[in-house]
Amino acid sequence: MEVYKISILSFFISMILSIIGIPFLLNMLKDNNCLCINYKNEEIPSSMGLLFIIVQTITLSLMNLFIAEDLRHYVLIYLVAFILVGLVGLLDDLVGDKNVKGFKGHIKSLLKGKLTTGGLKASVGFLVALIISLYISNSIIETIINTLLISLFTNLINLFDLRPGRASKVFILVSIILLITSWCDDLSILLFSFFGILFRYLPIDLKANAMMGDVGSNSLGITLGAYCAITHDLKIKIIYLVVLIAVQMLSEFVSFSKIIEKNKFLRYIDNLGR
Repeated sequence: MEVYKISILSFFISMILSIIGIPFLLNMLKDNNCLCINYKNEEIPSSMGLLFIIVQTITLSLMNLFIAEDLRHYVLIYLVAFILVGLVGLLDDLVGDKNVKGFKGHIKSLLKGKLTTGGLKASVGFLVALIISLYISNSIIETIINTLLISLFTNLINLFDLRPGRASKVFILVSIILLITSWCDDLSILLFSFFGILFRYLPIDLKANAMMGDVGSNSLGITLGAYCAITHDLKIKIIYLVVLIAVQMLSEFVSFSKIIEKNKFLRYIDNLGR
């Protein structure tokens, strides 16, 4: 089957599964009191990112039968990492210590011998990134670059998951850029499948009727990281890595929400659909 047909099919399969699954998942979360307080101080269902784990796994497991045989192991490696990072994010959603905030805060706690769910999330995320990198890299340098790239991409979406729909919009924007700079069209199903999920989920998020939680933002981030590491040349990956390091460092000193609010264009994009 041609690549573009596989990508389109993966989009529609994910979209249909999401349309079917969202009402059931929303009710399940409400019935079991899996709720959180959003930025408007409203109580809404949390951890809707579970939808991402379920739908993405089903869709890609099916579509993996149609891509080139020499690329199928990449999808399987991605799915294992995707599920593991997502589940650690879910743990953080359910029992996370909200008093410790920021990447730096969790690392400090970890160095003091106190394991927070955020610290566990960071540790598992790094180990998963390392394992993926060992499978896909051709040298020690590339392994290091891929590990950092995947780790920082995984954390990237967390940095922006502070307002309804913002994390999904960042994911879509970065995905489009990655698709343009990628050399491997066959693995675009990793992103197109997610586009299908977000087609149905994003309107719910934009209206602040549910929150994806860390299980969702982690899933989005690991997808970007794995796709970038697998499908890009080393020089391009270095450029992405430099940008990600800069964004991560900047996040420790400034509020991206305030930057967005002060910029007319960014504020318009951020509010679009709400």
